[in-house]
This record gives sequence, structure tokens and C-alpha cells, in this order.
Amino acid sequence: MTEIILAVETYGAQRVTDPASGQRISAYKIGYSSAAPLVLLALYGVKAQDVSPRKASYRYLQLDVEVVVRQGHILLTLTDDELAQVERISRDHHRAGVYRWRDQQWWELPTSHHADYSEARSHAGLDFDPTRFRPPSPSTGERATAIQGISAEKSQRNGDSRTWWWLTGDTYPHRHLLKRHGARFSGKRKAWFWIGEALPDTIQRLLTAQVEDEPCSLEKAAEILDLPRKPASTPMPVFAHQERVYARHDLENVSGIDIPTGTEGKIARRVGYSQWDGWRYDVDFTMLGVCRCFERELTAFKPVAGIRITHGEVTPAVLRTSDDVHPLSPSLIEAPAITDDVETATPQAAEATPPAIRIHKPAPMPASGEPLDAIQSAIQAVSVSHPLKDESDIRSTPAIASGRIAPIPQTYCGEVTGSVTGQVYCYGYAIHDGVCVYLNMAGPRVGVEAIRAKLSKGEIVTVVPDDAPAVELTAGEGNSGMYHAYLHALPEARFASLILMHDWAVTPNYGGAATTFIIRTSEQQAVAKLKHHVMQLVNIPVFAAWSAYLYAAGQNAMLVRKTRSQGGIDLLTVDLDATAWARLITGGIAENIITLPQHA
Repeated sequence: MTEIILAVETYGAQRVTDPASGQRISAYKIGYSSAAPLVLLALYGVKAQDVSPRKASYRYLQLDVEVVVRQGHILLTLTDDELAQVERISRDHHRAGVYRWRDQQWWELPTSHHADYSEARSHAGLDFDPTRFRPPSPSTGERATAIQGISAEKSQRNGDSRTWWWLTGDTYPHRHLLKRHGARFSGKRKAWFWIGEALPDTIQRLLTAQVEDEPCSLEKAAEILDLPRKPASTPMPVFAHQERVYARHDLENVSGIDIPTGTEGKIARRVGYSQWDGWRYDVDFTMLGVCRCFERELTAFKPVAGIRITHGEVTPAVLRTSDDVHPLSPSLIEAPAITDDVETATPQAAEATPPAIRIHKPAPMPASGEPLDAIQSAIQAVSVSHPLKDESDIRSTPAIASGRIAPIPQTYCGEVTGSVTGQVYCYGYAIHDGVCVYLNMAGPRVGVEAIRAKLSKGEIVTVVPDDAPAVELTAGEGNSGMYHAYLHALPEARFASLILMHDWAVTPNYGGAATTFIIRTSEQQAVAKLKHHVMQLVNIPVFAAWSAYLYAAGQNAMLVRKTRSQGGIDLLTVDLDATAWARLITGGIAENIITLPQHA
């Protein structure tokens, strides 16, 4: 039975005062806005106690069991009934805070916002395989038994006649023996492998299981499914023993020797037939050795200069008019029978080859006197105000940032308050459509965490300047858990500096009409970042030489605009409208403001 492994978010263990006994104890700090606290209380039962102090911004749980914590997550192994219980709890919350390991990746449990499992976001910090940590069961406290012995899996790659043995399991104690007998370790697959027809006897004695990486036969599948099966008919091979053949395209034998297109050889042996790849042969190529080839890689007709077979079969009987005419004579390439299978490589034909990039022209500009829409007006404005008429002018515009870390400007804006005043001061904020998308604050750690907790719950906090009306900041009605925190704390002084960025800025949604933001530290950096967003958004090529045009046209079309902000922060709002950005690109090409690069 497959183990069910869960990861529950936690901020780690901290010392808190138990409200019941008044003693200092160790408890796990859990966010209150997710289903994580209730999940742990339900799974551990009497082994878990809620020891949260009064008016605390977080939940604190004391777990009187062995706990495995990895990258800020408590790992658990559940039964099917326990998983069903956890899913019922998570569906009553807007955010689960609980993730399941399945299909070699992490999935967030269903919530009130999405009724099914969803892929865990990158900022969740889940980038590890939990199976090797053997998480305990919350009900029994027992951990999964470690794998004993070594298992061998036999496989063979397409086009490779060698046999690969993959060794998995408890290989670490035997690593020196495996290396001494020719096995090597694959860092990508995290397993040892040995290449050869049969494993050495010394390695064979270590095995506890051996698996053939081959699908079951059709007869076995029909028996398992209790279905009738028609006898399969194997097609006759095209090439006979010792028949002369030619390489249809460039090949390479097992020794790494290149076999150019058109090299002559003879069929030395027919290896076998596969329903997926057809017949395979060992071909003895003149002076180059033996190469194992598929039937589709060979041809019985010697290639002619200027003609290349791209696909399909060429039937010489259709082209032959007399015995002295070559079946692939260049004079017959106009014959209708081979127009789909043969292409000429003459200089004239090369000039007529269609370009690798096709341009879909945009809608034409309105006639004189008709009004222009926002996109058409932006294109016209760029063509008038920006002399970007050739590619050299565009390339000369600095469009790529230096890559160094740039400081974010900050200026004192006033005191940040919630229900109480905690001497927390604001050094910059930004608001988009009434939603706070950026907040920079600093002060006592407790006060900063309290402000962060109120915003995460969707409540309102206030910035009170010294000489201006107060400004309300909120994540929006009904929104909670929408901020990513960048915290720097000085424990000795109990002081913390915190920047909150809205989820729209950290994880842009390129799948629909959405909004994201760019912190502009320099013009070059903003141009490069905008080009990255557009490249992710549209399904057409976006070249670096177009960056300056996209930046200028996007501002003219109000797809890029300043965000209401204070405190020195320079924040740009970017509309992720794929249709509008694609029209800007095709319109810029049509008006000759930007051009396709000559070399990709």
C-alpha cells in the first residue's frame, strides 16, 4: 500500500508560557489563518495541546510525541481514514497550509476556494522528497521501516544495445564494493548503475529483488483482463540478409563513430521486431564498422546530390522510364508521384524557402477620420516620438539590468497602527485599486508581527503621517493570506524590519487578465523586467531588441503605469493582457517600428 505523507506548515518550535501552569514550555508556532492547527489537533488528539497565550497572533501547539520537521513543515504518515478527516477540515478553510506528497511532487489539500488538490506554489518551500525521512504516524508514533537490501532494475534505452542495471535501496553501506566492481552513482537519479549483460556475482549476492523493466506480454495482459486476443501478425522485413542499404540520415555506432548520410553498408543480421519501432538490423558499413539501425533509418536507394528524402517511401517503379534512367534522376523531380517525399536542395529552391517565423498581421489602422483605440494610439505615438526605425537603434538602448542587487528607496511616512499603537513606523507603501500591494515597516518585533497578522487576516491597518490625513491599508474585502513577508530581525534589540509584497507581484498570473507590479530601481531594470513578463505572457517570440519599444508602447497604451505610492518606492503596475501585448508587437512590426532580427 502506498504511504500517505503530509507536510503541515510551522514556524518552528519556540518557548512560550503555558497559560494553565505558567511554566515555560516548547511549542510549535502555527499560522492561525490556515487549517494547519486544527489538522494537528485532530490527528494527535490528547497528545497535542493548544498553549497559545492570550491575544497571541499565532497558534502554539505542544506535541508530546516524536516529530519530524523539514524546511518548516511537520511531516506525518497517515492512513486513508485519517486523510479523509484532514480533507474535511481543510475544505472549511480558505487556505489549507497542509500538503500531500503524490506522484513525486507536493500538492496542496482542497480548500473552500478550490475543491480539488492543486500544485504547491514555489514559495511554500517544499522542494524535497519526504520518503527518505520516514515520517511517523500521529496515531501510533511508529515510523516506516527503512529499505533493507538492494533491488536491481534492468532497462535498455532506445538505440542503445547495452543493458543498464539500476541499483536502489540500502546501497550506502556497500558503496565502496559497488564502486570497486565498476558501478557508478547517478546524481540525477540518486541511484547506482552498472552497464553490462549480467551483474557481477559479488553485486548479485547483495540483491534482494530484481525487476525487469519490460512491459508484460500481450498474452499476459489478455489473461489478467480476461479479454480475447487476436494473434498478432508481424510484417515482413523490408531488407534481406546481405542486402545493400544506405544511411537515410546521419547515424552513430556504439563506438561513437559518425556515419554520414548516404554511407553504403550491408545487412549483417536481423535483430528483431518491435511493434513500436519495427524491424532492427545490424548493418556493416564500409570502413566504419557495425551499427544497429531501425528500418526507418535505412534506404535501398543510393542518394543523389541535391535531393534529400524527408519522409515516406519513394517507389522507383513510378519514376523509372527506361533501364538507363536512375530511379531518382534529377530530371524527374517534377513528377507528381514524389512531390510529397522529395525536396530539391538547389540554390534557387533555397531562396524560395519560407521563413522560419510567420507573422500574423494585425488589424489595419482605421481610415482617416476614424477614432483609434488605445493600442493603435500607442503604436502611433511611439512611431512619432521614438526614432526606433531600425534594429541597431533598438539594440543600442540599454535593456538588460546589470544583475546586481539594487537598494529600494525608503522614506519615513508615519506610524502604522492597528487596534493598538505599537510604535511601528512606515517607510513606504503602495496602493492599487484600494488594495495595499507593498508595505515597508519597522519597529518592535511584537508590534510588527501584530500589523502583519491583521493584514494577513484581511483587516485594515492605518498609516498616520505627522502632517496629513491617515491612510487605510487593506488586502481587500474577503482577502486573507495574500502577502509574502521579507523579514529581517535583530533579536538582541527585539527590533524587526519587514516588507510585505502582495501575491500579485510575487507570483504573477500569466493565464488570464491579471495585474502584476515592477519595483523600478532603474530604467534599464524596469525595461528588462517588463520584457520578461511579456515573454511569459504571449505565445509569440519576444526578442531583447524589442524591449525599449515594449516599454514605451506599454506606457502609451496604459498597460504600464505608475502606482499610487509614498515613501520613495517607485512601483509600476503592469496589466497582463495577452491580446493587447500581442497587438503591440504585431502592430510595431507592421508599422516598421521594430523588425525581426536577422539571426536568432
